[in-house]
Amino acid sequence: MFFPTIPAHIPAWWYFVCIGAAVLVIGIAKAGFGGGIGILAVPLMSLAVGPRQMLGMMLPLLIACDILANLHHLGHYEWRLLKWLLPGAVIGVGTGTLVLVHLRGESPESFNFFMTVMVGSICLAVVLLQAYRLTGREVPTLPSHPASSVVVGTVAGTASTLNHSAGPIITVYLLQEKLNKQRFVSTQLFYFLLINTAKLPTFLLLPMTDDGRPLINAQTLHDSIWFIPLIPVGTLMGIWLHKRVPEKPFAATLYVVAGLAAGDMLLKAFTGFSIFNLGWLVSH
Repeated sequence: MFFPTIPAHIPAWWYFVCIGAAVLVIGIAKAGFGGGIGILAVPLMSLAVGPRQMLGMMLPLLIACDILANLHHLGHYEWRLLKWLLPGAVIGVGTGTLVLVHLRGESPESFNFFMTVMVGSICLAVVLLQAYRLTGREVPTLPSHPASSVVVGTVAGTASTLNHSAGPIITVYLLQEKLNKQRFVSTQLFYFLLINTAKLPTFLLLPMTDDGRPLINAQTLHDSIWFIPLIPVGTLMGIWLHKRVPEKPFAATLYVVAGLAAGDMLLKAFTGFSIFNLGWLVSH
């Protein structure tokens, strides 16, 4: 099949808008603002393909975007923090993998409900945390210590494995370390390149679908390839916006949209109703 696999209940134009916008946001976030605002991509893509499909489809796009973004920030990493964040990340990926192993025994309906609630809840919590931070208030943080880096790396690794949503967690932690702008962005980007690469064995080898396929399979990879051309576009947009657009109002706008999308996921999971209900469009 040449075209991507579009769910039967989703209009083709809505599929391309959601996935395309998600990929652009990833590129903009990583190249222009370090990655924290990329949380919007998770609920956006989930609106079009569902949480499980989103996990497998997004990871190759994240890695491709990580590679491109890192080319602009080579050699400015804060190894004092990375050398402790990375062991924690490995522990977190292992923890997230164990949760996914447990979920394999659930029925498709239970699995989809759990994933929808989990993805929506994490995204909404992150949006509220970031909104609080954008008001200028200090977010409670851990003391500057290697143990703190391991703990943060573990939490971020777990969240990243289950939801691709570790960006704001690392952002808040690195902000407390008072790094200069270049080291802040470089350290964050390199961390995500490594953690996303570390997730590949789980996503490629762990059977997670009804027919025993892993999260990244021939279908999700085929669908991901369709949107790879948007990655350099998003990266260039991020570089351009970084120099011209103030971060706070830009981030605030994206967090509002992310909050709406995450809230819609929870609403649909518990009530079956969606504020983005497109059923009438399917029949027209």
